[in-house]
Amino acid sequence: MTLTDAGFRVEVLCLPDTPRDSLDKAAGALYALFGAREKEFGFGPNVIVDYPQVTGPDTGFLADPVAHIAARVEALGRDGPIARVVLLTTYGDLLLPPLTGAGYRAERIDMPAGPDQTFAFTLDRDSGAGRCLYLEAVNEADEKIRPSFVIRLLDGTGRLCGGACGAVHGTHAYLSILTLIPGLPAGTGTTLAREVLAILRGQGVRAVDLGTQTAGRFYEKLGFRVTHRLVRGLRTRVAADGRQIDDDLVMLRATL
Repeated sequence: MTLTDAGFRVEVLCLPDTPRDSLDKAAGALYALFGAREKEFGFGPNVIVDYPQVTGPDTGFLADPVAHIAARVEALGRDGPIARVVLLTTYGDLLLPPLTGAGYRAERIDMPAGPDQTFAFTLDRDSGAGRCLYLEAVNEADEKIRPSFVIRLLDGTGRLCGGACGAVHGTHAYLSILTLIPGLPAGTGTTLAREVLAILRGQGVRAVDLGTQTAGRFYEKLGFRVTHRLVRGLRTRVAADGRQIDDDLVMLRATL
């Protein structure tokens, strides 16, 4: 894989050819790169983000989600109205009865290689102007999305410059992250993404699902289509020319 005058190589790690511990470690290194890049983005001025504490089904947020959200809305309402509440969760089976009973609209997000119980719940509280409260309750330890592949982008010295990881189940893949270190040649991200999709296609994958807060337009240019647009203007960043760019929280799918 060659990008402009800089040579890179792609290293593919997959189960069962790679020990589980080694695969998890390689994925962890990519998550660290991804976390550093995410700091380049802020949150939209009209969106409040909440990550409720999730412990067990009988304690914390899962025990009484309606009361938790109502308390947050009341507290935040002192500084201005909350017009909409959006919850993205992988605990849909537990939250469906109480939230739909309280008037939330439920939207199942079908990702055959992703978390089985992924749902978005939305409550429109006011048709007028107001802020959006976005909550995320996700089981990051879900074994189904534990990486089964890691694709590493290395430069000529062996330095980790980026990569991707995710899980494959049958003919479907769930792409957890795709990331790069800053300062690489223009077009590196697109070239890497196409390489990742080609690798997955070669493994028999026919559809790839993912969710992103910051790169929806990037994936659409690669042929992904938006299946769910959950929160508009969730993230924001400043472009090189000084313009503010807003990014929506979206779920996407590509057919290979």
